[in-house]
Amino acid sequence: MSDALWRSILVTSIDPNNTSDMSAAIQSTISLLETELAKARAALLEIQPNAGSVITRGEELAVGAMAAYRQNLISNAPDFYYGTRRLTPKELGLVPVVREVELTDEEESVGEQPEQKAHSGATIEDLLANTLILDHMAPYLTTGSLLSLSATSRYIRSLILETPYVFRHLDLTTCRGAQLVDQSLDVGGPRDSPVTEDEFYSGPLRDIFSNLGRRPILRDVRTLILDGLSVPADLVSEIILSERFNINLLSIRGCHHLNERKLMQVLNYATRPSRPAGTPRVKGIYYFTPMDRPRAAVRSKYRDWWSSQCVGQSTSATGQQDDHQNAWYSPSGKLLKRHIEEGWAQTLQKCEGIIAFDAALCRGPRHDINFIAAENENENENENPNRLLRPAIATIAMGPRGCDGCHTSPEGPAIWGQSPDTHFPLLAPPPFHSSTLVSARRPAVFPDEYPVLIARCADCLTDRWCHRCNKWFCDSCLPHPEHVRSNLSPHQTAVRGPRTGNEKLGPGVTKDCWECGPTVSFFQVFCDTD
Repeated sequence: MSDALWRSILVTSIDPNNTSDMSAAIQSTISLLETELAKARAALLEIQPNAGSVITRGEELAVGAMAAYRQNLISNAPDFYYGTRRLTPKELGLVPVVREVELTDEEESVGEQPEQKAHSGATIEDLLANTLILDHMAPYLTTGSLLSLSATSRYIRSLILETPYVFRHLDLTTCRGAQLVDQSLDVGGPRDSPVTEDEFYSGPLRDIFSNLGRRPILRDVRTLILDGLSVPADLVSEIILSERFNINLLSIRGCHHLNERKLMQVLNYATRPSRPAGTPRVKGIYYFTPMDRPRAAVRSKYRDWWSSQCVGQSTSATGQQDDHQNAWYSPSGKLLKRHIEEGWAQTLQKCEGIIAFDAALCRGPRHDINFIAAENENENENENPNRLLRPAIATIAMGPRGCDGCHTSPEGPAIWGQSPDTHFPLLAPPPFHSSTLVSARRPAVFPDEYPVLIARCADCLTDRWCHRCNKWFCDSCLPHPEHVRSNLSPHQTAVRGPRTGNEKLGPGVTKDCWECGPTVSFFQVFCDTD
């Protein structure tokens, strides 16, 4: 038999599509193998039901082995014949068969879907729809800006006017309609009805409140800023006592045409013991601290230079550490510099626990009658007894260190989180995102730190406080300070009594400079005349 005929018979015998040409032995062997393979598959399914992936993998290996076997035959003899016809590579299985597969309706619908466009950036509507973003952004916008923004579309209008507390923080200081154009009461011309002085000066703000009252705005205001505007006492009385206002924090710093005596009467009436329950709604008033105004560049540079000349390195380091804290909790010196009308301390006493202010009462021992009585009993007859002081507002911030001698204070410092809330003033400026007293009083809090507040009135610190380094001495460390009396010219220094060069000055404010004020002894090198 020739080699070509033998290869043709071999290929025919293993061709599963031509079973008629196979020998009986080969067919029986194939049937036996198929039967045993079926039994093995059934037994494997009983043992491991989820073995489909393994069987499929085995079948793939068998198909790959058959393809390798055929490739080996072709490499040995590339020409195969079936009878007299030469077999093509496709018939030998060397060319993959490509079959058309019909798609179902669902697959056709998925394939026909258009490609999704790239997502564009967030719009202003998307930002305002987030109530968290709107709540934090609204206090930084003026009322006119919010109303102009609400006029752009109905959707934005509904977001701004229907979202609660968008107008919670209402600042009218920059509103042109709140400014009093004509400062004169007598404008001439006939009048239909008599107008009082308070009605005239409060006219612009009353018009604004009437306009806001017709919209759902005035009822949502919780913090009202009227600094520097014309605000008579009658308008303050209406804000505090009227039911159409829901104000928690009111700022009336530096307001014009505000009668202080009438304002104190309004506050005393609002906090009377027989007042209705739930009144007054105003819980905090900013009145004593100065308005936030930018300092002139030239003067600020001069102050910075003068402070650097007056204060030592240790004090400068302390100042850098206290930059993050409010001025009340730092050795800032006199914070309330304007004259405080007599009677305000008694008003703050009556409002204590009801209405808080941006100032606190001085808790110095000389305001405590029990402390003064105990001290005077222990004094010798030749010494001058301590004098009891009337209630006064603390105007000088001493810092957290306390007395320069004992590093504390006789009355005990006010520690945030431990002392009563009435010991702490409201901190300017009013908070933006909250209208509660806790937020208005809270200083900068840091881990493992407790802000300490020590503040005194000017009478408690007479001849005890250095005006340059803000160091001071309590009644225990300096019971009876001496007062310096001298007429000084610029850049001259007065020292108590005649002293020799070798004499060491004791603790206290021993010097008085014309420009610096009372100072401690170790500042002589800076204040003496050249």
